[in-house]
Amino acid sequence: MYIQVFGRHKPALPPGWGDEVSISVMSTTSVDATAEPGADAKLTVVSILCGTRVLVPPGTRVQLSGGDVLGSHRIEVEPSEAGPELRLQLIPVLGSIKVLSADV
Repeated sequence: MYIQVFGRHKPALPPGWGDEVSISVMSTTSVDATAEPGADAKLTVVSILCGTRVLVPPGTRVQLSGGDVLGSHRIEVEPSEAGPELRLQLIPVLGSIKVLSADV
């Protein structure tokens, strides 16, 4: 679990990561999820009163869940058949979450 309050943070998930959670409160956060995930990996991202970026491998096929609470989310990844599949749960609360390909 990664918790960021104020400031600027850039946590990177380790190779083989599983069920991870990133909670950001009034901070600028960029989560690096480009490492190869383990089986049934899921990343939950909560962004409260701030903006959070999630970097994923190019071609990632995103399985999305979660919900916006007076916030927004955007997926800016062009999926491909050869790309990895990643489960993301996004919960922006008065904030925003943007999922980007690492090659951008």
